[in-house]
Amino acid sequence: MLWDVAAFSLYILIVLAIGALTSRRIGNAEDFHLCGRRLGPVTVSMSLAATVFSGSGLIGGAGLAYAIGASGSYWNLTAVPAWILVGLTITVALRKLHLRTVPGYLGDTYGMGTRRLIALLQVVEAVTFVAVQITVSRLALETLFGMNGFVAAALVTAVFVAYTAMGGLWAVVWTDMVQYVVLMSAVILGLTFALHQAGGWHAIASALPPSHLSMAQLGLQTPLAWFALCVYSWGTDQAYMQRVFAARDAATARVAYLFTAATYLVFGICVAGIGMAASVILPGLSDPDQAFPQLIGLVIPMGLRGFFLTGILATTMSTASAYLAASSSILVQDLYEPLFARPIHGAHLLLSSRTATILLAALAFVVALRFPNIVNVVIFSTLVAPAAIFFPLVFALYVKRNNRRSGFAAILCAAVAGVADQGWIAGHAPLIGAIDPLFFGPLVGLVVLTVATVFAPALEERLSTHGYTL
Repeated sequence: MLWDVAAFSLYILIVLAIGALTSRRIGNAEDFHLCGRRLGPVTVSMSLAATVFSGSGLIGGAGLAYAIGASGSYWNLTAVPAWILVGLTITVALRKLHLRTVPGYLGDTYGMGTRRLIALLQVVEAVTFVAVQITVSRLALETLFGMNGFVAAALVTAVFVAYTAMGGLWAVVWTDMVQYVVLMSAVILGLTFALHQAGGWHAIASALPPSHLSMAQLGLQTPLAWFALCVYSWGTDQAYMQRVFAARDAATARVAYLFTAATYLVFGICVAGIGMAASVILPGLSDPDQAFPQLIGLVIPMGLRGFFLTGILATTMSTASAYLAASSSILVQDLYEPLFARPIHGAHLLLSSRTATILLAALAFVVALRFPNIVNVVIFSTLVAPAAIFFPLVFALYVKRNNRRSGFAAILCAAVAGVADQGWIAGHAPLIGAIDPLFFGPLVGLVVLTVATVFAPALEERLSTHGYTL
């Protein structure tokens, strides 16, 4: 137990030291939010991969594989083609535009009202997702160390807030590099120990019901919806796009996305294997999200548990700090800064960024204390922002003729329709209820965009000939 606590404490000290050291590189707000746009391929790649290997991917992915078997691997594996697709298209197009934020770019296309709406939605999404990471960390510390849940959540939150507020994105990417090595080692070793404890893969396959070995248990729509979730998030979310904007050029950003796709394949296979092994070793868990931490507590020798706890915290803190850095960037640059008649610069902007980081983390901490199922919450946060923003972003990048007033309506309608479908319509209403919310919401937005782009100009021209205006 002493060695476990020592390993955990050493990790905390390392990431805090990185925050303190990188704070010396912060000369202005662009350094804080975008690392001066100087990140190379190794830094961007490892940071992006560490960010996306979130608590929901680790704990939620293992929990799904525990509950339903091999089909649960789709929660992570559908991300692989999504990273490749977005990395070869949207990523390159956006990096060439020399942007600061996604809301800022779409605001130039659809107007200030749309910019504020997107910024607000992405802040809500980020706070929700940071809360998920706090929840996962709390579960791990409770299970492995018996720590009080409130204390565990407060400790983890204080650590990632401290290094993010000190060093901004510089601190995030350098701690991510440490966290990437830790978490990948943890899942690979975790699978090795789990397979050994279960008697090997053949013993697991023999013990599981046939349904747990089938990749078709979820049908077609759910894996496709999860693939869509990945495309929406990787293509629009400021937490990932911030790395794209901070990369030295478009080629660097593309390499980072393709590297993450390759690494995600290994991560997804390991996590699913751990979840399926847990279903044999620890049958009957009432909460599938406990599968990974309880399995680690059982099969990992004393003295190594601290390392595996560090692996869990690496996944959560890398993602939490990335979303925290992204949301503070949006809050300051897209909501706060435009309130002033003249641009704000220097110490004022930097202080505002650090203050926003602390306030948003405090809000996420409050949300985390009363959080429901991890996978459902991730889907909700995606419906709120990335899914609603995706088609307006695609139109802005690839459709020459855009109706400037269509963006606000399309995004608002898509967000409301998606959340309503997840909360009330899905499974109840005929026809519409059978459509996954991750398809329904964005389709509503696409219809609004298409009508506004194709038909509204002609209608407006016809009305103007009769003396009317839209």
